[in-house]
Amino acid sequence: MDDIKTLLVEDQILTRMGITMAIDGQSGYRIVAEADSVQEAKQQLKRHIDIDVVLLDLMLPDGNGDEVVRFLRNRGDDTPVLVISADNNKETILRLTELGINGFISKYADIPTLLDAIHSVHNGLEYYGNDIAEIIHAVSTAQPEPEEQFTDRELDIVRCCAKGLSVRQISEELSISPRTVEAHKNNIFKKLGFNSTAELIRWVFEHGIVRG
Repeated sequence: MDDIKTLLVEDQILTRMGITMAIDGQSGYRIVAEADSVQEAKQQLKRHIDIDVVLLDLMLPDGNGDEVVRFLRNRGDDTPVLVISADNNKETILRLTELGINGFISKYADIPTLLDAIHSVHNGLEYYGNDIAEIIHAVSTAQPEPEEQFTDRELDIVRCCAKGLSVRQISEELSISPRTVEAHKNNIFKKLGFNSTAELIRWVFEHGIVRG
């Protein structure tokens, strides 16, 4: 299997070195380019047309990581973007999902979680770290009515998505196949008129459907 070729955008040199060493030490993963600013990230994306995943920090010396996402999406580039940041508040996550990121994990995540996230977004799945569950569970629960439109199993899927679980993790949690998880997610999306887990997360935030 070919390595997942990753562009790492991170301005803190020690953090960048640590992530690079950790990822390059794993079979199937490789950092092929690094950038420490928005402008350098754009240059690397122009230079390396074979990037599989962009691993993106938000706080950069010449701007915000949002600009890198906009640069990609405005030119019609659907390269998966996985944000790795300590800024995991509600507003930040909602803003980034609207921009078109493919995943978000905390900078405090461990290496296996990071590798799982990279693998997931590279394979066309969305990935939102478990720490997001704390944010969702803190949202007001003033509108419980939307739950009535789902079956019990669909509600299980919604709650697992809200906890930041991947398809594989939901499959293990509920003892059903990944294909069944995807089928239920598709039914949920159809009911809500959504196309992605990102939209579902925004809807969960807005309706407080997951209660702590």
